[in-house]
Amino acid sequence: MKLRQTVGIVLGLTVGVTLGLASAQTAQASQKYTVVSEKWPTQRPTYRAKYPNKKVTMWNKKHTKRHGYLTDRPNTTFSRASTVVLKHGQTKAVYYYLVAGGTKAHPKATAGYVWRGYVTQGLALDRLKSRYVPMGWFTNNRDYQDYLKLSPTQGITRAIAKALPNMKLTYDLTNIAAYEFGQKLGNEDPALPMVKKSVLKPNKYQHVTYFPKVTEYLATSNAVSTTKRVKKVKQILANDYGYTAAKLGKLRHYEIGLNIEENVKGKPSIDNGPNAEKFYAFAIGQRVD
Repeated sequence: MKLRQTVGIVLGLTVGVTLGLASAQTAQASQKYTVVSEKWPTQRPTYRAKYPNKKVTMWNKKHTKRHGYLTDRPNTTFSRASTVVLKHGQTKAVYYYLVAGGTKAHPKATAGYVWRGYVTQGLALDRLKSRYVPMGWFTNNRDYQDYLKLSPTQGITRAIAKALPNMKLTYDLTNIAAYEFGQKLGNEDPALPMVKKSVLKPNKYQHVTYFPKVTEYLATSNAVSTTKRVKKVKQILANDYGYTAAKLGKLRHYEIGLNIEENVKGKPSIDNGPNAEKFYAFAIGQRVD
């Protein structure tokens, strides 16, 4: 009799626990993602996959339908169209609505909501290897340096920077130079560097010198060999600005700001034509921080 009672109690507990777990799973499964808030900014900052090899899902807003995976386009730069806070049960999380246009490999545009921990702000290889990226698209020095190394049009930038001793080409000073030279362009000019005044760090520099005669020469010589252009730039610096090789060699803690946009189409008939898209900005300055 006692054995039957014991078995009955055990069976009762087992059934109770099983029903409880089933109930909890059903309740969890029935919990939906709800939108707490969503903001659609006028500016669209760029992002790339933080873990290119991780299969990260891009969801619809209700988190019920997959729109694809970040791994489908691991080297793609996405723009953040909105920021949304989603609630699931008692948990809130921030998601980004990311968008990328179509390409030859991926004819259709890609868009979906992704948890922000799976992406990082900046540019992916599709942009870093492109012929031109507006200066205002960069958000950090690393991306800008990678672009200078990988872009097929930036050989002249690297060569000029290499010709100036004891100086390094930096994102911060290039922003300042691009903003300064960009003031001469109209708002609708396709060559506008798109640098905002709010990102500039003028307090980090002193003795900033701009070289408009150098940029004027560069603008008319993009069909000339890099070796000849660098030689001419050094001549202009010496003859028109007094920056001889000896003087440049004595400068300390100076940096270079250099932004060059040319040959963006990869077709000489267009890139050397009257309507070619070009932009040049060049400065040096002493860093004080």
